[in-house]
Amino acid sequence: MGKGKARQANIELLRITAMVMVVVLHYFVKGGAEVSLVENTGAVNLLIWAIKGLSVVTINVYILISGYFLLETKWKISRIITLWLQTYVYSVGVPVVCYLLGVAEVRSWGIYDWINVIFPVQMEHYWFITAYTILYFFVPILSVGVKQLTKKQHQLVIVGLLLIFSVPKTILPVLIPTDRYGYDFGWFLCLFVIASYIRLYGVPALNKKSKAFVVYIGSVALVWIVSVVCGILSRKGVPLTYMMDMVFCYNYFWVLVASIGLFCTFQYIRIPNGKVATMICKISPYVLGVYLLHENIAVRNLWPSWFGIEKVRDSFAIFPHMFVTVAAVFIAGVMIDFVRDCIFKFVIRMWK
Repeated sequence: MGKGKARQANIELLRITAMVMVVVLHYFVKGGAEVSLVENTGAVNLLIWAIKGLSVVTINVYILISGYFLLETKWKISRIITLWLQTYVYSVGVPVVCYLLGVAEVRSWGIYDWINVIFPVQMEHYWFITAYTILYFFVPILSVGVKQLTKKQHQLVIVGLLLIFSVPKTILPVLIPTDRYGYDFGWFLCLFVIASYIRLYGVPALNKKSKAFVVYIGSVALVWIVSVVCGILSRKGVPLTYMMDMVFCYNYFWVLVASIGLFCTFQYIRIPNGKVATMICKISPYVLGVYLLHENIAVRNLWPSWFGIEKVRDSFAIFPHMFVTVAAVFIAGVMIDFVRDCIFKFVIRMWK
């Protein structure tokens, strides 16, 4: 493998890591393993929320990776068409298979559910795909735009966007009407502008992986401490339940800082040429399939019970169980998407 690919392996490893984090978050949330810190501050629950803090950077990291490379990549409509086709395979395929296997939840679906399946992007079947699609259509405009800015102007644009999307919800303990918690294309646009700044100018304060990693861990620790304190105070009658939950949103300021810290950490990791780098680069193209599989509306609320998460709640056994479950979901998603990709390539060869 060439030198460029070896350098690329570090970012592909980050992509894989981010997808593992997605599954970890869904394991806790969809599996009902996490309990509000207002109700439970036991050791197990505190550790669960700490792991959640380490993982909540996942979506930000994904968009930072995309923005970093899309800035200098030729825009092609074929990329979004391929993404839509990939999404459609899972959106339709998973429910159809579940229906044929007699899964009761799918057999009882109404017309709205099937419309959600047939129009996954428009119906936000996968919110990430919908938001990313809108971002991708803005990429050529944003790429030209940020290159016309001076460094100072670029910084001011970022500050302005953060004053809209991040800062108010970080400091105010009340619901902000415009806040979408980072689950929309507006926040993705903000992340793209930040990623393009990192690509053009770097982050001098995070020019070593040790510094960047300290920022990541420190920011996560701050998020966790704030959530625990808010939980304890809320139990005593102080109205901070909202703030306790908001610190784990993608557009919370310190979650953003943690995301940039982790991204820069992997920037400075060097993976030497060899089998490890080759394996990383072979696996990474299929990790989106992990998301499209386990977050399909037909199974997103079922797979946690299939793995029996409820049997290990509030016990230290949940952590080895989490490791095995996340690994199983990840491996299954990668293998299925590999098969899907082989079929796509076969169809394209036959077409040509």
